[in-house]
Amino acid sequence: MSEKYGQYEPIQDNNNNNNATHHVSLEHFPSPTSSPPSTITRNYQEYAASNPTSPQTSSKHISSRARSKSMDPLPDLSPSLTVNAQSPYHYTHFNRGSLEAQKEAMNYMFGTKKFKSHISKRKIEERSPQVQQLYKATPAKMEWSWSPGHTLGNILWLLVFGWLFFVIYAIVGLFLHLTFVGIPYGRMCWKLAEYFLWPFGKYLERLPSRPNAWWGDGILGSVGWRKSARQSGEHSPFLSDEKDDQPAIPLKDKVGYIFWITIAVPLLVMIHVISFMLCWLFVVFIPMAKVNREMIRLFGSNPLTLNVVKDYPRPGADILLYTNHAFNVFYYKYTVGGLNVVLVNLLPFVLLSIFFGYFLDDYIHPAITFACCLLSTIPLSYYNGMAIASLSAQTTFAVGALINASFGSMIELILYVVTIHGKMESVATSALTGALLGALLLIPGVSMILGGVRYKEQHFSPAVAGVSSILLIISVVGAFTPTIFYRLYGSFTMTCTAMTVSHNTTSPGGEIITSYGCHQSQPDLDNDPVYTGYARTLMFICAGILPVSYFVGLLFTLKTHRDILYEKPHGDAEEGEGNDEAETEEQSAEWSKLQCIIVLLGCTTMFALISQKLVQGIGPVVEVLGLSPSFLGVTLLAIIPSAAEYLNAVQFALYNNMPLALEIGASSAVQITLFQMPVLVFISAVMNHLSADNSFTLIFPLMDFYFIFFSVLILNLIYSNGKTNYFIGCALVVIYFIIISSFYFL
Repeated sequence: MSEKYGQYEPIQDNNNNNNATHHVSLEHFPSPTSSPPSTITRNYQEYAASNPTSPQTSSKHISSRARSKSMDPLPDLSPSLTVNAQSPYHYTHFNRGSLEAQKEAMNYMFGTKKFKSHISKRKIEERSPQVQQLYKATPAKMEWSWSPGHTLGNILWLLVFGWLFFVIYAIVGLFLHLTFVGIPYGRMCWKLAEYFLWPFGKYLERLPSRPNAWWGDGILGSVGWRKSARQSGEHSPFLSDEKDDQPAIPLKDKVGYIFWITIAVPLLVMIHVISFMLCWLFVVFIPMAKVNREMIRLFGSNPLTLNVVKDYPRPGADILLYTNHAFNVFYYKYTVGGLNVVLVNLLPFVLLSIFFGYFLDDYIHPAITFACCLLSTIPLSYYNGMAIASLSAQTTFAVGALINASFGSMIELILYVVTIHGKMESVATSALTGALLGALLLIPGVSMILGGVRYKEQHFSPAVAGVSSILLIISVVGAFTPTIFYRLYGSFTMTCTAMTVSHNTTSPGGEIITSYGCHQSQPDLDNDPVYTGYARTLMFICAGILPVSYFVGLLFTLKTHRDILYEKPHGDAEEGEGNDEAETEEQSAEWSKLQCIIVLLGCTTMFALISQKLVQGIGPVVEVLGLSPSFLGVTLLAIIPSAAEYLNAVQFALYNNMPLALEIGASSAVQITLFQMPVLVFISAVMNHLSADNSFTLIFPLMDFYFIFFSVLILNLIYSNGKTNYFIGCALVVIYFIIISSFYFL
């Protein structure tokens, strides 16, 4: 770039540019009147073109790359494990030794929780251009790129926050004008009022200081400016030795500053903090949250050196803020400390749940505490799954399988045990039924819909899916055998009541009609000899066999047939091992083993506390909403704790990895029937001394069994097809909602 037009010097942040703001020195930069804007823009574009890796790359260059990237389909991650057609479990593992490859191998193994997100640290440069822009500070100059989403977001800012900032800044400015001594600060408030009404395409810059002018640098600002400039070695006509002894600051300057710092700043900071929190909470408005955060920081410096311009910054000015858009949909991929921002925003609900439930229980309505508990379950379950995946990848397959078996179902088991202990065993039964229906219908259905929108048709191996379907049938039949037995041979009582209705009783030939209403009822299980003598014994036998089959599957896949199921890569083994070691050295986990253990224990402890208040709020919520406990259990209590599985399945489908998206649902259903249900049976037997009263049993309502078995048949029919699209997904979702609707009337 020519010296005539100045030099752009972006200041880099050492913290991965997460909170960086580019301050661009425009010293010697010509004013718009001294040089044509086209010349300035052309020289800036030449500089950006010659520095493609610089954060000051022009938006035109970025937008063209982003458009070409967004039009391409997302990369297909399924080749990471090559499936052998001769065996449904036979695949070739690549890049042995790397964390991501280890995680992918665990995803394809029996009895493990599938996890899509990365568990290793990723450099910003390795991510897509759209995501890279989220971590870069605002460029000094960007060309406007119009889109309906951006325009809508800017209008929403104007309607929600822009007018509010305008009014507040205008009122504060008027008040400062009335004090006379605060007129300079009042003028600045009016400038900022216009800026925050519509900040898009405008610069907020810092002008060179004027230490001696009472309307210029203020009190603390001039001192801090001179000190920082002297330390940096910058030359300025205001920093000569004879200027060190500044005259005393006038009293009116001190009083004006006091009005500004004691009255105006607290009010403005409070408004910006509220705006920051709301914009950050809605994720897509994080660009404006960053603007609010930067403005809060600027309140600590001298405000009288700030200036707002629309076209080009002034010579010698530092650009502090510049934004074009209030809305960016890609911020759902933004991470804070390696954690997704959407889930980070839900973490405060964990603290609110504990605070409301244990300290303000007498003052907060139980429905509010119940809602906070439900929302807090989402991040706890997701981070629990992430810790399991990361810890499993950093250990051996056997240890990873043990971790999955012990902690993989911990969140759900805690919720069910607390529900049973609270004498709501029917809610726990409904929640298990809802979890199975969601795993069999809703998870694959939503995955097929969202994956089918991006890809016209998605394929998977029917042989691989066939193994899962067979195992699914075995597990469902084994878990519901006591139900079938008791419904066929159990004791039932038929009760009939007579009702007499008379017609035309005033006439001699009056007719009298007698009708009978009969209903079938089941006696208490503890008083039924069929249950105590036969069905209960059969239930404990099935509950003992099902976990054994689960661990046999783990033994088969991880020990005895591991070499057959998981081939080693072809080629020189020594060379491959060397490559793996090199890759392992380059790749570091987002969470260490100790961090994973802390997260697992923390999530388990926090959810144990939250589940107590969650169960206590079921009764008041049912009364407020007018719902039945069974409907609440089959919907909210079944879906919310499994939110991480829904999220992972959708991510796999969007990356064209439909086999794993379907496997998540099947694996979840198998884990529920082979592990969770038997564990709940034995825990209930210990808690209630073999009594069926307030206990979980494998005697389900007949309607639950019909719906689950019908769902298994539908899923097996889809497995045999070998391909999916959004139409099949819509059919599964429709069936799910039809089945769930029937529970509303129970």
